[in-house]
Amino acid sequence: MAVLTPKSLSHQTIYQVYPRNYSEAGTLKAVTQDLDRIKALGVDIVYLLPIHPIGVVARKGKLGSPYSIQDFRKVNPELGTKDDLKALIDRAHELGLKVMMDIVFNHTSRDNPWMKQYPDYYYYRDGQFANKVGDWSDICDLNYNYKPLWEEMIDILKGWALFGFDGFRCDVAPFVPLEFWLDARKVINTLNPHIIWFSESVHRSFLKVMRDEGFICHSDAEMYQAFDVLYDYDIIHDAEAYWEGKKPLSAFIGQLNLQEMIYPANYLKARSYENHDVPRLMKRTGSVAKTKNWVAAIMTLKGMGFLFNGIETLTDVLPDLFDKDPIPWSQLDSKWVSEITNLVELKKRPIFSTYQKYILEDTGLDIFHITYKKDDEVLISICNVGQIKDDVKVDLKDGEYANEFDGTLVRVSAGKVRLGTNPIIIHKM
Repeated sequence: MAVLTPKSLSHQTIYQVYPRNYSEAGTLKAVTQDLDRIKALGVDIVYLLPIHPIGVVARKGKLGSPYSIQDFRKVNPELGTKDDLKALIDRAHELGLKVMMDIVFNHTSRDNPWMKQYPDYYYYRDGQFANKVGDWSDICDLNYNYKPLWEEMIDILKGWALFGFDGFRCDVAPFVPLEFWLDARKVINTLNPHIIWFSESVHRSFLKVMRDEGFICHSDAEMYQAFDVLYDYDIIHDAEAYWEGKKPLSAFIGQLNLQEMIYPANYLKARSYENHDVPRLMKRTGSVAKTKNWVAAIMTLKGMGFLFNGIETLTDVLPDLFDKDPIPWSQLDSKWVSEITNLVELKKRPIFSTYQKYILEDTGLDIFHITYKKDDEVLISICNVGQIKDDVKVDLKDGEYANEFDGTLVRVSAGKVRLGTNPIIIHKM
């Protein structure tokens, strides 16, 4: 494997921020003003959705998609200025937070100046600027067969790395040649070898469609050659099928276990089961208790933690990508915030990277039964996503143990624990 992903990333949690809808003001300054609260959650990385000017031509909605970018080197004036962005990064660094930029190198808006200045940068169909994905009507795809484009894009990355960003989340990165990402990473490493490279991946069915049409679409196994962390979209189908009542949870657990065999030993997934592109977990589950158990699974499955802004409110409303739709912060649930904070802090315990055995058991029940073992140390996480009533076997001696989720006591009797509403997380040293 080309990438030596640091083990420390196993302990880190990404907090995704959509600046337009993070606040009523919808500005970078408003995000900066809330960084202390974000830091108090214990998270490590603030990942900003694209902060660039948005195209006007063929715009979707009133304000347009932040993924339809007019200029990769500028800041959207609706969000603020470059000075505002620098102030956000500087304050985050003061607090010990990293800041990740969302970069969108597959395409631009339909009124990006490059279309007139550098038409060879673009993909064409029937002699016209075009895009490969039909419903992405507000953008035009770039043409990576034209090597001068590589120089332009790497130069943009260099500028933002020097500006102070600590990582790049790369939108639909599998559509861009792997060789480009390898070259880009090699160059950026000379400026900052600690930059985190985070790739959005694509659904399996989408990958097949793109390849059948003759387009580049890299698998996750390929993308790990250039990236530290990937999305979990390769197996999200089975989670969605479970939420929709079409498949048992065991189908999804089977796919999670398959990842252990088909990816590099040090692979990392960001368990992003709630983000700007997919429904809120509350929408999926219709239940506070089930949602809390899913978040506990996100934080205790092998990989990085991932939280989408507003999950602290337990809202089921996903902020609109194309219009103003602020998060209802008045609904902030203080008890839930405390529980999230416990989970984020739990993620930092050494066993999540020093374990000798990682076991995700398929019990046939609607639960995630996760175990980490190292010598005599064991961490067990049982996430009752189905809210079932049952007793579950655990590899622990009978007795009482602290539940690391909420501080309550859990009794092990005859080698079993009684499932309750909340997740059960036991760490025996």
